[in-house]
Amino acid sequence: MFSFFRKKRSFEIDIDWFNKMLIAVLEKLPSEYSIYLNQINEGILQGVFPVTGYLNHYIGVSFHREVIKKYEKKGEKIFSITGVKIFNENIRKDVNLEIFFNNGVIAGVSSDVELIQSDLDLSKINIDFVKVKEITIEGTIKRKLLSWGIQNFNESEVFEVKVEERSMLHLRDLSDGDFLAIEDGDFYLISISLKEVLKISSVHYENIKMNLFDLSEDEIYSYIQE
Repeated sequence: MFSFFRKKRSFEIDIDWFNKMLIAVLEKLPSEYSIYLNQINEGILQGVFPVTGYLNHYIGVSFHREVIKKYEKKGEKIFSITGVKIFNENIRKDVNLEIFFNNGVIAGVSSDVELIQSDLDLSKINIDFVKVKEITIEGTIKRKLLSWGIQNFNESEVFEVKVEERSMLHLRDLSDGDFLAIEDGDFYLISISLKEVLKISSVHYENIKMNLFDLSEDEIYSYIQE
C-alpha cells in the first residue's frame, strides 16, 4: 500500500541523477524497453519524491504534462521489473531495485535500502536475475468499487493508498502527482504539491461515477468542495 504524504529524508534524490540511474539500467535491458529510454530522454519525469508504506523504500515520480500525453496508454497493465542489482560502495554489496510501470510510463522505483546517490556505482549494474511481474487488482477492491456504484474503472490505476492514516483507493492519476481517490463512497482530490486532502462536493458524485475517464482535469478540480 502506498502512503502519502512525503516524509523527510536524510538525503534527497536529485532528478538528474535519478534519470541517469534509470537510463543506466534500461540501456542494459532488451530493446523492447527502449520506449522508456525515449521517455526519459524527452524529459517525462518532472520530479521524484519518497513514498512511505510500500515495501521498504519507494521513490514516486511526477510528470511533465506535455511529455506524458505522448506516451501514456490508459488501461495498460501495471507491471514491474524485479531483480535489478546496483553495487553500493558504502555497504559493499548490491542494492536490489524494482522498477514499476503503469499506463505505459515509468511509475517509480523501490529498493531494499534507501537510495543514496553517492553510494551507488552505476558502472556496476547486474541484470542477470531480472523478472517481469504483472500486478493485478484484488477481488475485494473490485467489490468495493461496485458497491459504491463505480461500474467502469481502469484496473491499472486502482490500488490502495494510505493518506494521512486514512485508507483510500487511488482511482485516476492527475497532473503533477495529484490523483483522484475514494474512501467509503466519498471522492477526494489528493494534492501532492499542496499536501492536502481536498473533499469533492457530493453533488458531483454521480457524474464522476458515470464519466470517470471522460472528465477533464479542469472539471475535476472545479468539483472541490469549498
